[in-house]
Amino acid sequence: MTSSPPGQNRYIPASTLRTVLARFGIENAISIQPHEASKRNDNFLVVGTDGSYMLRRYRRNNDEARVRFQLRFQQHLLDSGFPTSEIIPSTTGDPLVHEDGGLWCTFTFVEGSEFDFSRTGQVADAARRLVEFHRIAETFDEPEVVFDVNREWCDWWTDGDQEINGLASMLAGRGVEGDLAFLRDWYLRSMREWTPERVEQLPHGWIHGDWHGRNMVFVGDEVAGIFDFDPTRRGVVIEDLARAVFMFGRESRPSRRIRLDIARLFLDEYRRRCDLTAEELYALPFVFVAHWAPSVAYWQMLQRDGEDAAAHLHHTVGLMQNLVPEAQRMQQIIDLPQ
Repeated sequence: MTSSPPGQNRYIPASTLRTVLARFGIENAISIQPHEASKRNDNFLVVGTDGSYMLRRYRRNNDEARVRFQLRFQQHLLDSGFPTSEIIPSTTGDPLVHEDGGLWCTFTFVEGSEFDFSRTGQVADAARRLVEFHRIAETFDEPEVVFDVNREWCDWWTDGDQEINGLASMLAGRGVEGDLAFLRDWYLRSMREWTPERVEQLPHGWIHGDWHGRNMVFVGDEVAGIFDFDPTRRGVVIEDLARAVFMFGRESRPSRRIRLDIARLFLDEYRRRCDLTAEELYALPFVFVAHWAPSVAYWQMLQRDGEDAAAHLHHTVGLMQNLVPEAQRMQQIIDLPQ
């Protein structure tokens, strides 16, 4: 096996993969296959003589201190009974291996199927598990190791003009003028109601940052494993819920239209187990769109990773444009506390 997963641009020889696996004590792997677990990291499904593993080389967050923070966070979740994969130590006892200029880690492979949009039971359990994640995460008492790619969108909100100007400079002459015009207009209109001071007052805590059906696997209607803590950070907690309502509520993976009954199901299941303030609920449609706001740091990472940053901006802005009317429809499912 010498090719990289679809959407990933790094050729990794089989000899390198076997060298890394040997440092985790996994000799004579039966097979090593690319796995589409993430577009921002290199992931391989490894079948060994004693079980299956997930081998990852970190590309999105490639700072060692940040990666070690993510692993400690994941271990805390696992120790607290949360369904995620186990971290396999290397032969030296260190969870990280340095090889071929990268940071590598190995996890147990959790069997299961990705989210089935037709199964409402899976929607309900994903909502219950999000409450569990938030509760357990709040018992993690380490400070966040901040990585610029993961910049909190609320920070963006305080200087959106600067971010948009930075994108304009970065992508000058690449056909994104219409996208930037939308961003400027949407930002100015949204700021009239949602000032930085008001956004800052929303409840903060640990957030997963990417709660969706391809970052977890299911057995029947139950979540068997939840993964990908690259975007995990301190942030506005309602962001996780706003993102999840879209990811689980849409009609299908390519769709940008929300099934209001499914969105309500997710929201109701979450609220049965965790109280939300009236302001959080009122903010939900706004955050539903706002958390997609593009940051210069993230787009610079895309460009370093060999992606067409202009095309990715066009895609993201198009998504935001589609979600503006969906956010208005979402008002129908939000019952504010009396």
